[in-house]
This record gives sequence, structure tokens and C-alpha cells, in this order.
Amino acid sequence: MVFSSLRRAASRPWVRGGVTLLAFMVFVHSVNLGSALKAFGDLHWQWALLALALAGLSVLASILEWGALVRGAGKMLGWRYLGGWYMKGLFINQVLPAGVGSDAVRAVQVGKVAGHGPVIASLVGSRMAGTLGMALWGLLGAVVMHNVFRVPGLIGFACFSGVMLICWALALGAERLFARVLGKDPAEFGWRVHLQRIGPFLRSLANYKGTPGALSCSIVAGGLGWGLNLLSMEAFSKALGYTISWEVFALALPVALLVTFIPISANGIGIREGVLVFLLVQFHVPLGIAAAMAIFVDFQLLPFAALGAGLHAAEVTLRHIHAQLIRVGSLGRGFRLAHATLRWVLAPELDRKSTRLNSSHANIS
Repeated sequence: MVFSSLRRAASRPWVRGGVTLLAFMVFVHSVNLGSALKAFGDLHWQWALLALALAGLSVLASILEWGALVRGAGKMLGWRYLGGWYMKGLFINQVLPAGVGSDAVRAVQVGKVAGHGPVIASLVGSRMAGTLGMALWGLLGAVVMHNVFRVPGLIGFACFSGVMLICWALALGAERLFARVLGKDPAEFGWRVHLQRIGPFLRSLANYKGTPGALSCSIVAGGLGWGLNLLSMEAFSKALGYTISWEVFALALPVALLVTFIPISANGIGIREGVLVFLLVQFHVPLGIAAAMAIFVDFQLLPFAALGAGLHAAEVTLRHIHAQLIRVGSLGRGFRLAHATLRWVLAPELDRKSTRLNSSHANIS
């Protein structure tokens, strides 16, 4: 009864907004924000640019991690199309107060082209691949570390890695159990008939057993992407004038990122930063540097989210031009140039989809 009441309260937007504001105020009050801003003022730009470049490579690895599973399901969508929707998902994540906004928009929009079952399976698979990479990097970091956190880190991340391997085994074998349940008399099982709705999703997961290349590519890309992200964090710490090794981030970041999915704050804002600062201080990182690194985690993906916003604006503009072409029958020189440019920027799949939609509207009218 108590837990259900707390869950209902946490789901209310004003409660989450209030907790977010409170957590952010506590974070600002608890850390030496002036010292953090001073560290940004003394930034070594060569290291900062390297950190941004490594973050960009990490984003590319994440696109490969997801796209390998989409294409492994037989949906041969172009990489430009998949990359575009991944970038737009990053933009959505910055706008919506939830940690799964990117997954939701890709499930809906890409699912219209490739089928919702395979796309949702690819999203779940890519999340699992990335999380497995995170766990293995944490385990490696615990092995390399030589301080008081080594043994607890070894135990914790060994268990984490084992849990993720079990999750993969269960995901790949869930369709078999699903088939057994549906093989029974529906009247005998009542509500279990509703399992048919998730049938395409489970079958898509099971199909990855027949495409080991795509599955392996996704898992390797997930591990590579997380490793590049850790190196990006280390490079930015050097930009601040204080070297924090990647092993520290391998142990601290997974714990801090977990709070993103706790439904008491918008995207974990305030709480995530506080947890990361606390953990970095335990590794003897100065409070100002730890606060600056927490701020960097928040803004690390903003340039790529801005690129996603630009792609979204280009898509809206292209649809507007298509609508004008149908209405007027021809385009002026400026519009023709803009149309050709946007068709090159956006993926062919999206261009064909927009053309079909506008043509259908024209036929109706």
C-alpha cells in the first residue's frame, strides 16, 4: 500500500519537477561551484577537443551497436537513416524528462518503416550490449585498480557482468517459452493470450541466434563505445588540469548513470551529478574538479543533440517543400536548391516516406 502510494506520487510531473529542482539546489549548495567554473576558465582546449572527438566516436559506435541489430533482423535500412534517427533521439532525450525518450521515438518512427517488433528488439538488444560493455569495462577497471575499492569493485562488476550474460541468455531463449505457452488451449490460460502482442518482439530477439555476426558486432560496438566514452572522460579531466584515469570512471559512472532511470527526478538531474561527485571524491579527486566533471557529463552530448535538432528541422522543411510542390506543381530556383540539398542531407528512406505521405494526401484532396 505504501509502495503503491509512493509510486503514484513519483509519477506526477510536479513531484518529479520538484525533486529535480531540490536535488539540483542541493548539488549547487554542496559543491564548490566557483572552483568548478574556474577550472572551465583554465581549460586546455587541445584536451577538450580530443574529449569531444572521442565522444563523437563513441556516438558512432552506438549507432553501429543499434544499427547492426536492425540490419541483422533483415531490415536493410541505410546507415544515414539510422544515424539520423539516433541523433534525433539524442535531441529528444535533452527535451523530454525521461531517460528513454530516444528509445521511444526510434521505436515509433523507425518501427513504421521496419516493423515495431524488430525495432524494439534492436533497441533492447543494443541497451543490453552497451550495458554488458559497461559491466566488462568496470570489471577490467577493478582489476587494474590498486586501492581499497579493488575487491568490492571486482565482486560488484563480476556479478554485474554475470547478470548481463544471464539476461542475454534469457532474451535469446524467451521465444521458446513463449511458443510453449501459446501452444496450449487459450481458454485454459485466459490472460496469457495477451502474450501474443509481444510475439513479434520475442521472435525478433530469438532470430539474433541465427545472425551471430550482427549480434557479435553489436556487443563489440557496445564495448568499444563505452571504452571511448571512458577515454573521453579522462581526456576532459586532463583538460581541467587534473588527470583522472579511465579506471575511476569505469567504476563510478555506471553507478551514477543508474539514477537516470529512478522515476523521482527528471532524467536524474541533480541526483546523478551529486552521486558522481560523491564517488569521485572517494577516489581523492578535488571537489571542484569532481563538480566540473559532473557538469561535463551533462553537456557531453549536447553538440550531437544539436545536430539531431538540425536534422529534425531539415526533415520538417523537406516535408514543407514537398507539400508546396504538390500544391503549386513547381518549385522556384531557391526551393529547388534547398530541396536537392535536404534530400542529400536526409536519408533516402525518409525522403521516399515523405513523398508517399504527401502523394497520398494529394490523392485524397
